[in-house]
Amino acid sequence: MINRVYRPRKWFPPQGVMGWIAFLAAIVLILAAAVDAGLWYLRVEGKFASKASFLSHFWPYFSLGGCLVGLLARGVSNVLRSVPTAWLLASLAMQHAGMVFPRGSLPPVSGPVIRVMTLNLGSPEGLRGEAMSYLRERRDIDVLFLQEVHGDEQAGDRPRINQTLRSRYPHAVWREGPESTGKRFGMAILSRFPLREVEIIPLPAGPVPGGVCAQADALVAKAQVGERTVRVANAHLCPPRVPWKDVWSRDVGLSFESLLDWLTTLRLYEYSRRSQLIYLRLIAEGSEEPFILGGTLNTTSKSLDVLRLAQRLHNAFDASGSGFGFTYYAGPFGGRIDHIYHSGGLLARNATVPPVEVSDHQPMEATLEILPPLGPDRPRF
Repeated sequence: MINRVYRPRKWFPPQGVMGWIAFLAAIVLILAAAVDAGLWYLRVEGKFASKASFLSHFWPYFSLGGCLVGLLARGVSNVLRSVPTAWLLASLAMQHAGMVFPRGSLPPVSGPVIRVMTLNLGSPEGLRGEAMSYLRERRDIDVLFLQEVHGDEQAGDRPRINQTLRSRYPHAVWREGPESTGKRFGMAILSRFPLREVEIIPLPAGPVPGGVCAQADALVAKAQVGERTVRVANAHLCPPRVPWKDVWSRDVGLSFESLLDWLTTLRLYEYSRRSQLIYLRLIAEGSEEPFILGGTLNTTSKSLDVLRLAQRLHNAFDASGSGFGFTYYAGPFGGRIDHIYHSGGLLARNATVPPVEVSDHQPMEATLEILPPLGPDRPRF
């Protein structure tokens, strides 16, 4: 009888084409796990780095892609494969478990309820008719936040919106798009409730010298909901820098010059958006009334740049929605970049993203309960 000694398969140096594919896949898997761990470190510590913030917009795809590439690392040491894969899977579970599992029941309604929707009308002018028809059909929305309202009082979207929705929303405030953009990127708040103390607050552009990032404002007003006052704000923030668009978010195609410009300005856009989100937090903190923020924030609720805002406000979809709730798609990849945030004094009872094709963005809507005010003998935090 011959005793055979087990000898583990030798995987380094790689041998043959499949050996090199497995070796390179293992390197990609380990790098993906290392970057994922770095993002978690920045998130837990509340720190910020511009390039890490850009990666965090695509965090789920990054982690899932690392796991899938790791499947090609067959023949590599089990430890080098299993540990990074387990980390990436655990990371995905921690980020998205709340989107899959059902939530507990909420207590009965004890205060007035306000239904809000945010919708970016987007650039495809051909979908304006579908958007107007959809908004006219939605009879249950109390406050409507609109972004990318093109034109002014005489021409463009505003006259059409007034003609279609004025009977349903008798109160409206507007922020016209800047002249430098051809009066594009305007905003509006339409409401069933009276609006007062309207403000257009410029948001800091940070280090970005021009373009859409330097034109961002917050449209703020107070809505009188019965005997309660709620402060509402609409915002359209600096988008992530991508190499195929210029500073005005116009498609210019890919070229060596556009790639070079993207690499040199990427960090500026991340810092600009973060400064705008921090400023929105300051606006919320300066409000004694319950505060609702709706709009295209151009970031996800898991990204690093939104952490400071999330310390003060609650994301309605994260608290009461289900599924991924993507509001924007770039090819097969989706992301939730349109949000409704709310302060204390409000409770998100439901949040959804209706599957309708009325823009290149999907609408986001939420049902918020205005909670009874705290008594004078209880401190308010």
